[in-house]
Amino acid sequence: MATAVLLGLVLAGLASTQPAVRMCRTAQLHVWVTHSGAALGTVGGYLAFTNRGEACTLRGWPTLIAVGPDISTTAVHVHETMFGPYVGGGGKYVTGTPLVRLAHGQTAAAAFTAGDNPGEGQTRCPPSFRRLRVTPPGNATSVEISSWLASYGRELPSCTGIEVSVIVPASDIPPRG
Repeated sequence: MATAVLLGLVLAGLASTQPAVRMCRTAQLHVWVTHSGAALGTVGGYLAFTNRGEACTLRGWPTLIAVGPDISTTAVHVHETMFGPYVGGGGKYVTGTPLVRLAHGQTAAAAFTAGDNPGEGQTRCPPSFRRLRVTPPGNATSVEISSWLASYGRELPSCTGIEVSVIVPASDIPPRG
């Protein structure tokens, strides 16, 4: 019995010496848009989260609010979009809600999409969104970034609603091409 108690204490001690990795805070993340594009009436890209601090984790969906001159829209959380994310950057969609561990300098990402065609009964879209307000999962503080989609050559259109995927490791972003 004493041996079992001693073994339990030793194992508990070993477990407690492992450093706990905390959730990433907004202030330690550089948030930006990458891998933007357009195809078949859909535009979007990836929200990238690069860690500028100590190791941390992200899990779940960011809150994404697109802000325009006279409109704002909150993105719907989906598991995947037309742009992914994909396991290893290609092939199957990512499943589950991965816990993404970011060392200093590493990046995680979430795909986002919207439509660039006028909705039913419309002949043109309202003015484009100018800014994206992004809040990482588990945070209350957001950052605002430009809604400019470099590969599309303009700002995120406000023709339709927006979707945003679960956050995944950068390795699950399709390669540029």
